[in-house]
Amino acid sequence: MNFTPRFFRFGAVCALLTALTTLVVHVMPSLWSDAMSFEQQAELRLNPLYLTNRWVVLLHCAFVVVSMFALGLPAVRRAPVAVIFGFLAFACFGFTEILRTAISIFAINRNWRAVYASAVDPATRERFRAFIESYSGINDALFFIFYTAFTVGLICYGFAFLRTNASMSQLGILFTVWALLNLPGWIDAVIGTELLGRYFEWVGPVFQPVTRAWIGIWLWKNAEWAATSVAQSSQTINSLPA
Repeated sequence: MNFTPRFFRFGAVCALLTALTTLVVHVMPSLWSDAMSFEQQAELRLNPLYLTNRWVVLLHCAFVVVSMFALGLPAVRRAPVAVIFGFLAFACFGFTEILRTAISIFAINRNWRAVYASAVDPATRERFRAFIESYSGINDALFFIFYTAFTVGLICYGFAFLRTNASMSQLGILFTVWALLNLPGWIDAVIGTELLGRYFEWVGPVFQPVTRAWIGIWLWKNAEWAATSVAQSSQTINSLPA
């Protein structure tokens, strides 16, 4: 398959868009942070900003998967196993977070919270309240899967990029640092207690947007090189004896 510089520039645009969507995903929730009680959270189904945030998460995941696919292609020749496993991890991240967010939009908000708010029968209200509250454990499980998958993707890409040219090896250092910054939050997810992650809350709203913007700019500037590198890899594979 032929990957032109235009494809890599498209991946660069997706990466730049993830910088914007990351800000939306991490900053917007402060607008409804005062919704602490169950009743207040049930009313979030009517909050347009909250619902917009949910849909932005879906777009964010799609942009991440596309941009990471484009970013990994030039490194396939040097570290094929790491790139393949890394992209599969990012794909797992995207699928899991899309699933988690879709459940939030369609099941939690459009169905369970709506039925709870409109129900007159106390038994019905209690039943749907139990549904909503029990989802917390499922949400935590999906969060652990997507967080683990994303961290594994960072580690694999970091290793792969460090084995390429000098320009891309800088991305390898960046991805390795990103993976290390993810570890405190991952440890908190494993033990089920906020212990270390509170000291790294700046990673989402500050480090990630800057990093994603850098990735987008790098991919745009190196689109020609990336396309040439992938083409050379294809020629090498085609030249191998059957």
